[in-house]
Amino acid sequence: MTVPPAREPLVLLVHGAHHGAWCWEPVTDRLTAAGVRSHAIDLPLTSFTDDTDAVRVAVREAERQGPVLLVAHSYGGLPVSAGGQAAGRLVYVAARMPLPGESPAQLTPHWNDPAFHQGVQTAPDGTATLLPEARDVLYSATPPQYAARATALWRPMRSQVPQASLDNPAWLTVPSAYVVCAADRAVRPAAQRACAARATTRIELDCDHSPFYSAPEPLARFLAAQAAFLAAPS
Repeated sequence: MTVPPAREPLVLLVHGAHHGAWCWEPVTDRLTAAGVRSHAIDLPLTSFTDDTDAVRVAVREAERQGPVLLVAHSYGGLPVSAGGQAAGRLVYVAARMPLPGESPAQLTPHWNDPAFHQGVQTAPDGTATLLPEARDVLYSATPPQYAARATALWRPMRSQVPQASLDNPAWLTVPSAYVVCAADRAVRPAAQRACAARATTRIELDCDHSPFYSAPEPLARFLAAQAAFLAAPS
């Protein structure tokens, strides 16, 4: 019997609120150097449904060429949970990992540190933008040049954390890992640890909310190790 050749995995990276694919560049550079394929997508940030559809389409297209390690940062954990069922493995990075039956919106006060909400301004039409005060909250341990670049690229967003529960979050059926950002000032580390307890495996990094800037080396190593689980033949 002929054993089919292994298909090369792809690390598919999903950013969080107000960010874009650009935030993953320090990680994708390191993954490329390690010989690991990766691709970061831009969420439309026009609605939660649109973001979920973008994740679902990206996974479906990537899966045609090999198994997918789907990585979510922060808010990205919600559309990944809603649309990532076809991935081979999941990694949540300081990300929401909702339980069936719970309202993510109702849990927001227990999720975010109050300091983060002070750095967000919401217009009457529902569009949210980050204020300058958010820089220190999001990038408290990030090199200044990265924090300055990110601040210049922040995006307004219409997407909102859903009130309705996610009845079939992807992590229920897909193996998962969790990265806790232990020095996070935007998302409570205790809330992250509660999510991490649901994952197949977990690690903690001594970093701020943005480990793609403040801890890109250990984060890339962890993602490469997770991708290696998908590299074996079926």
